[in-house]
Amino acid sequence: MRFLSNIKKWTINLFGFHRHDDYVKKHLNDANVRSSAYMTFIIIAIEIWMIIRSINKNVIPQVSNGANLFDSLFTNTSLYFLFMIAALTMLVFSVFYMYEKSKIIDNKFEKKINTLIPAFFAIVLVLYSFLVIKEISLFKNWNQRYYVVNNVSVIFLYIFAFLLGSSIIGHTIYRYKYGKNQIILSIIVIIFFSLMCLTFGIKVGYSDFFSRFYLGTGLPKEAGFNDSGAIYEIKSIICFLTMVLYVGCLLIWKPYISIAMLTSIFIGYYYLLSGDPANRIFPDGEKVNYITFLITLCAIAVSIYQQRVREALNSEDLEYNAKFDSITGINNYNYYVKEISELLKEISNYNEFYYLFINIENFKTYNDQMGFNNGTEFLKRFAKKIVEIFGEFPCARESDDHFVAFVKMNEAIDKINELEKYLIEDSNGLYLNLRVGGVCPRNAAEDINTSIDRARYAASLIKDKYNKIFIEYDDEMHKSYKKKQYVINHLEEAIENGYIKAYYQPVVWSETQELCGCEALARWIDPKYGLLSPGEFIPVLEEVRLIHKLDSAIFEIVCKNIRKLMDDGKKVVPVSINFSRLDFELMDAVSVFENLINKYDIPKEYVHVEITESALTETQDLLQKSIDKLHNDGFSIWLDDFGSGYSSLNVLKDFNFDVIKIDMKFLTNFEKKPVTKVIIDSIIKLSEKIGMKTLTEGVETTEQAEFLKDVGCGRLQGYLFGKPIPLEEFLKQIEDNVFKISNEIL
Repeated sequence: MRFLSNIKKWTINLFGFHRHDDYVKKHLNDANVRSSAYMTFIIIAIEIWMIIRSINKNVIPQVSNGANLFDSLFTNTSLYFLFMIAALTMLVFSVFYMYEKSKIIDNKFEKKINTLIPAFFAIVLVLYSFLVIKEISLFKNWNQRYYVVNNVSVIFLYIFAFLLGSSIIGHTIYRYKYGKNQIILSIIVIIFFSLMCLTFGIKVGYSDFFSRFYLGTGLPKEAGFNDSGAIYEIKSIICFLTMVLYVGCLLIWKPYISIAMLTSIFIGYYYLLSGDPANRIFPDGEKVNYITFLITLCAIAVSIYQQRVREALNSEDLEYNAKFDSITGINNYNYYVKEISELLKEISNYNEFYYLFINIENFKTYNDQMGFNNGTEFLKRFAKKIVEIFGEFPCARESDDHFVAFVKMNEAIDKINELEKYLIEDSNGLYLNLRVGGVCPRNAAEDINTSIDRARYAASLIKDKYNKIFIEYDDEMHKSYKKKQYVINHLEEAIENGYIKAYYQPVVWSETQELCGCEALARWIDPKYGLLSPGEFIPVLEEVRLIHKLDSAIFEIVCKNIRKLMDDGKKVVPVSINFSRLDFELMDAVSVFENLINKYDIPKEYVHVEITESALTETQDLLQKSIDKLHNDGFSIWLDDFGSGYSSLNVLKDFNFDVIKIDMKFLTNFEKKPVTKVIIDSIIKLSEKIGMKTLTEGVETTEQAEFLKDVGCGRLQGYLFGKPIPLEEFLKQIEDNVFKISNEIL
């Protein structure tokens, strides 16, 4: 049964018995229109050649013998002129049909003018059809089969020419009124032109075949014979086969339609050639060639159809992906940008609109609590609601849980509030809020991506503000935004020119307060902005995933400085350097670090590696391997910022650290909250029991330092002992005995 089912499915697909969606239908029709453009170009060239040949062979000799020029020209070339005008009209129709599809013509006035051009050629074709019918002189000798076939085929040729022109005029009227193509009318146009091709092929092919094979009829010379009945050596049925080839291969319908049509035409033409009178001749060799041509043509038609369907399906997928978001089904960001670009060309009051960047705050919690699939369904519902609220103008999903919209300023707040209300209702009791940034287009030519990025920046500034969901991008933000862009665009230049520097903050033993090390911290001394604080560039570089370049530069600066101190014979204290979570994602951080240690030949005990606790919860497997590798290679690994967020004892259980660096937040309101001392004391004792040393940062008072010493915290760091300073100042303070280097530095 399965085999029979597969055979049935294969047959249905092969011969096109299944239904196509509107996109595939349109694609197939557009392909036929394109094919007809190529075909008509060839026909025009052939008909011009036939007109020139007829003039040289018939018109010029007749005029030389005293015949009227117009009568002679019209009698001998009217059929060729008719077919050439029809082909030229079809060519113009096809070209402008494709113009509308590709939107080459943008100006409205030009679009209307160019829409009317095919109608002009169609009107010429219709008028010429009437002229030919009026002047025709072929309708004679209806009692002779040869003339009957020729006269009927000529009549139908003119009828189809008239209908072709009329249908193109009808399509022009529709396109002029609605500004788009009409598929049904275009199919009718193609059908009438196909019928013209077939009729022309039958007429010419029948005449040639008849005059080649039919003997002894006593037909006059005009039929192709001399007085004695000898055959003129003229062409065979090649014109008919050529026209059928055009229709069958270049104007593709469903295979079962093409096969039925081609078979009917070939059978009908065969009986036409083999019919009365009695002396019919169709040599066996011609029959074999004839049937072979039919089979080959049917196979080609099926092959072209299958190829076009595959192209249509692939194109449909590509076009869908180019226009719609794969998760939510609404427009994607690229299509949004395209639509806004077109919209801004048509509106003059663009400064009365906002670009909106819409962010669902805390959506990660929804995914964690409700599951990824439910999160996806939520995004689909939310996206649908955005279209419902903002759909008057383009809106789209930008990425993740971020959306963009375009809205009138005076409607923005109400619509944002409506969306916020829906978000709360559909959040299953979880804490979700909107964060929306808005920016007004400065001019119609402004880069849309830049505007959306500014709206995104504005939205990011209202993070963690519960009662605020919308903020407009203003001049003050613009200054801050420009600095952010400056950081992104000039990072590599800053590294190359030495604007990025390592500042050193001392670390001391709690017992003696002697120097036992320091932490290297990045600073940016910029020629334009001066000293940029870490808060002005590190979050930006993390956001755009460039932080690894900064960290690599600091690694090398530290190694280079240690090497110089060693070469100068100066005493070296260990330096701790910070690894970002993104360092492990964006580069092979361990290899980069170890290569620098080897390059500058630095003893491994002189460099300590700090990894923030928050990094361990997001890339645990990757970091576990990296930490193990660094440990095995002899480096000391420190857990940085313990207690800065939602600290987990799993971190202490799963990872092997040499030092726990207690975050300064534990020391906030140290004197007023006794519980703080209990917590710090417990952390230090726990660390001792599991074999980890402790360091507390953020020490600012003598009282804090004394307490930490009493509870057994080994090392201290903070403004009480010194701020981060350039290497030159750090070394000078050592020389001036501001810092005394401990004999025990490891």
